[in-house]
Amino acid sequence: MCHGPDGKGFPALKSPDLTDPKWQASVKDKELVDVIKNGKKGTHMPGFADKLKDEEIQTVAAYIRSLNSKKK
Repeated sequence: MCHGPDGKGFPALKSPDLTDPKWQASVKDKELVDVIKNGKKGTHMPGFADKLKDEEIQTVAAYIRSLNSKKK
């Protein structure tokens, strides 16, 4: 919801554009999984460890990687 239906984010919420190749390159896979799992301190990004299994978190991370506009 915070990144919008297309993953482009919302400046007013300070949610990153997940399609931006520069953002994609700046976040390592391990960090991406950690943020999905545990949230990001100092932001509105909640953790999902209590809602998603590890396999589901890996699937979300893979989906986020698929949004990279450089690959399209």
